[in-house]
Amino acid sequence: MLKKWFVLILLVFSIPVFAQTDSTSTNEEDDDDEGVLVKHNMNEQHKFGLKLGVGFCTVTGEEMSNPRPLVGISGSVYYRYKLNEKLAIQPEAGIGLRGSNFNNNNGEYSKLRLYYFDMPMLMVYAINEPKTTHIIGGLQYARLLNASIYVEPNSVAEGTPPALIKNDWSLLAGVQFYGGIVGFQCLLKYGLVNINNGLIPNLNPSFKNKDIHTFALECSLLF
Repeated sequence: MLKKWFVLILLVFSIPVFAQTDSTSTNEEDDDDEGVLVKHNMNEQHKFGLKLGVGFCTVTGEEMSNPRPLVGISGSVYYRYKLNEKLAIQPEAGIGLRGSNFNNNNGEYSKLRLYYFDMPMLMVYAINEPKTTHIIGGLQYARLLNASIYVEPNSVAEGTPPALIKNDWSLLAGVQFYGGIVGFQCLLKYGLVNINNGLIPNLNPSFKNKDIHTFALECSLLF
């Protein structure tokens, strides 16, 4: 399944690269268009903004059986500070949904929902001359706010929440592109911490005492 995720990630990450090529060609033909078509590039020393997006997430590791993608929304605020002509730091803070669906049978768990308070710290590097296309990477601290698990075919979460580690750290990598009125960010998040703290031992499929890691691809609009 991870191979499919990486193919999707490569396709998504290629969009800003093609957009960069088109933008560069346009700017070479008419430099006056740059001020109209491109906003919020790294020529700004400070930038405060809002980020709203959709996350495609799942879990990795050997504990949970038959994971499938789960779709949820996310939102945050961000601040970017330019360190030099091409490099900036970009801390963010917001709420994100992670977890997974599961292709299991009746009487077995079917969905894990995890709500996090996220605090990413990103390094931003501009890769084109207008400084509108950026490679981004960094670390994220996340605090688990709420967790629930569902058993097929019930639409209501189990009364006993899953036992999970509250604090998680993730590696981040992605791209962001500014054009028109808004920007776009695609960010891959991989949880470094094994968050399994006992889960629910009487769940089906049965508890294995193995690892659980979060995994998400967030695609967002930047305002």
